[in-house]
Amino acid sequence: MRGLRLRIALVAVLPVALGAAPGALAGRVGHTALVPLPSVMPPTPLARPMTWATVAPGVPESQFRGGRATIGVRAAVDGRTLARTLGVRAVAWLPGLRLVEVSAAPARLAALARTRDPRIRYVEPLVAGSPAHVRNDPLTYEVDPSTGVPYEWQFHAIGADQALNLAKGDSNLLVGVVDSGISAVPDLTGKVAETFWDKTVNRSGVDVIGHGTFVSSLIAARNDDGFGLAGFCGACRLAVYKASPLTDVQVAEGIRTLADAHVRIINLSIVLNSPSQAVTDALTYATNAGVLVVAATGNDGASTIDYPASSIQQPNGVASAGLAVGASDRNGTRASFSNSGSQLSLLAPGTFNTGCTVGILGAIPAVATDFEESGSCAVTLTHAGGARYAYAGGTSFAAPEVSGVAALVWSVKPSLTAIQVAGILEQTATRPDGTGWTSTAGWGVLNARAALENVTGRSSGDALSLDGLRITRPRAPGERIRAVVKASWGDGSPVLLGAMPSCRVTVGGASTHTSSALEAGSETCSFVLPTRSAGLLVAGTVSLRAAGVVTSSASFRFTVPGKRD
Repeated sequence: MRGLRLRIALVAVLPVALGAAPGALAGRVGHTALVPLPSVMPPTPLARPMTWATVAPGVPESQFRGGRATIGVRAAVDGRTLARTLGVRAVAWLPGLRLVEVSAAPARLAALARTRDPRIRYVEPLVAGSPAHVRNDPLTYEVDPSTGVPYEWQFHAIGADQALNLAKGDSNLLVGVVDSGISAVPDLTGKVAETFWDKTVNRSGVDVIGHGTFVSSLIAARNDDGFGLAGFCGACRLAVYKASPLTDVQVAEGIRTLADAHVRIINLSIVLNSPSQAVTDALTYATNAGVLVVAATGNDGASTIDYPASSIQQPNGVASAGLAVGASDRNGTRASFSNSGSQLSLLAPGTFNTGCTVGILGAIPAVATDFEESGSCAVTLTHAGGARYAYAGGTSFAAPEVSGVAALVWSVKPSLTAIQVAGILEQTATRPDGTGWTSTAGWGVLNARAALENVTGRSSGDALSLDGLRITRPRAPGERIRAVVKASWGDGSPVLLGAMPSCRVTVGGASTHTSSALEAGSETCSFVLPTRSAGLLVAGTVSLRAAGVVTSSASFRFTVPGKRD
């Protein structure tokens, strides 16, 4: 099914130009502000001091085989100067995280790790990572013939459509993403506020791997634009840090940079091969700033949670300022590949049936090596207009759904703390067995509808409205008459699909044949006036109904001009 073409009528949308010249941020971090930021809604910092990670000496030489390490330094210590005095080469100095990345022979690094230098908090190997990857928007309602459900089935599985009846999101609220970058795709036009990257290894935030773009589209794809996907956060915008190559230093600097950019949420759809003090410090920095961190649990089918997700959720479901997210399938049960354990927060859709042909649908750029290389468990789908999508599975794609819904909750009540937002998502999750927290499902499966009903105190039940009824002219015997009325859902978006139009018309008390149609957000009732109808009263009712929604109606009356025979 690779290269399958979607037969969907999509309109062309001009993408945002990415990869512009770096902005004015000093140091090694490149920055592009893609969309003007009139204001940003920062989180509320926690009233507690920063606790810096410290590790006792003793890392064996075998772990330094790559010849790279990170050294955590004490306050007022310059990492570059320290590196010179220690006889190692400083690769990168990150004063905001009080760490210096260094290069030296493994034996020398192991020797440093055994010392008790008062200037040093820790010495540990550089840690490698990997992606946690195994409305009127057409893909929310166009049905995939292979499954019998919409391509973007996950949008409906957790009630995101109903949640958006209660909140539109907030463009001043930023969601941060540390991933492979982001590239211009139509679904994210105007949704990317800023991009960041390390200027020593990258020239822009452009994503050629595709993972970061896919994750970002789940969070923030434009809603109700008649194109492609629908995102989970409504009107929120993105700030993206390109962590490439994916190491703990890149991830740590990404977290710190995004926290300083006043994001409310940081999405980490990545796992590291082992814990990292650099990342631990960055996570503490972010959570102290009031940021909610959402991370993927990993895809090994293990009974332990991968790092960094394992460090942000306290054991056994205790309230935390982070969410460790596992993957569920279409039936709402934990996917077989999804890691579980005492640090699991909750689940969200991460696969359809654990197979490779159908997964979570997301947008990908023109070049997306993560989804196209040989052996990839993903299916790419291309629209004739050039927009590209993929089906893929993994906890990588469960986490951004949680991040998006968290942004929607925060948009309704900005005064909430990160712990409170996390608690709302956990306590409103769907628990099929009716129990509380478990090590295999956490607090249950993300339920966007219930979360928004909880924070707003209102029902998400949709509604239909018919407004602005008009009757065409002339209204003479033998003429075709059209009664046209604007059709809207409760949130004001036009009704395009999902509702059944009907109408009933009588002329002089006798029923006449009618036809009804729903197109482009308007319902039309059409009928022909009988040839002997002059002077008779015409009465009609135009109706619109949908499953689970009260039928909406609009009525009209007029007298046919002329005298009765």
